[in-house]
Amino acid sequence: MAEEYFRVALVQTESCPDRTENLAGIRDALGRIGRGTDLVVFPENVLCLGNGASVRAAASEHNALREELGALVEAVGTPTVFGGVPLLEGGEVYNSSLAFDSEGVLLARYDKIHLFQLNPDSPDGIDESRIYAAGFHPVAFELRGWRIGLSICYDLRFPELYRALAPVDAFLCTAAFTAATGEAHWMPLLRARAIENQCHVIAVNQCGTNRETDIVNHGHSLVVDPWGKVTSEAERTPCILDVCLCRADIEKARGTIPALANRCDEGRFLDRVP
Repeated sequence: MAEEYFRVALVQTESCPDRTENLAGIRDALGRIGRGTDLVVFPENVLCLGNGASVRAAASEHNALREELGALVEAVGTPTVFGGVPLLEGGEVYNSSLAFDSEGVLLARYDKIHLFQLNPDSPDGIDESRIYAAGFHPVAFELRGWRIGLSICYDLRFPELYRALAPVDAFLCTAAFTAATGEAHWMPLLRARAIENQCHVIAVNQCGTNRETDIVNHGHSLVVDPWGKVTSEAERTPCILDVCLCRADIEKARGTIPALANRCDEGRFLDRVP
């Protein structure tokens, strides 16, 4: 049976290139999470935030990551999502979001589909396709009767990914969203995804400055309810936001405007394209 309330801890971090230092920060944060939390969420790049070479060097095989991170979660007994870690498989590195249950068992793995590019032809630009291979499949998991969809950072700009998983109770967007784009786009895009899909959106971002690239991250981790209202928001420093989601908010939004029920089959539009 689905729980009426779902309590989430959003851990906004200022990660660095040093994997060992980041793991110590993860352990500390997990140790400070209050009892009764249903899910802990860490942002993208939580194991390594640096340049492409550092991220690739920090990559681990799937089984090794599952055991290492699963043991951390089992020690505290709280389900946890690590929102983007470098995972080595078949000679490729993926940016993978890994969700664990309270016993440290892997519930879901999502490989980031959309790889960020910002002025990719410029010497100072960003091109994640030089670091990672792209994933292929949308992924959701269930916890305490709540269906939760996974997405990572640049995915936020592609509403078709979220629509492919709808209906869900909540979407996670784990990110290292830059300050340059975050000021203009972070909140509007998150609110749009919540309004379109009439669900909660939980967005956990990196803050601070990347020590190797000097890119400033936006911070401002936040939660949006199914009506599009921002119910909790961080600043630009490391913190933990403790929020409680309510299923009644989902039911109210969908009952007021039955947008999901009114959706047209995509084929109806494609048939009319000249």
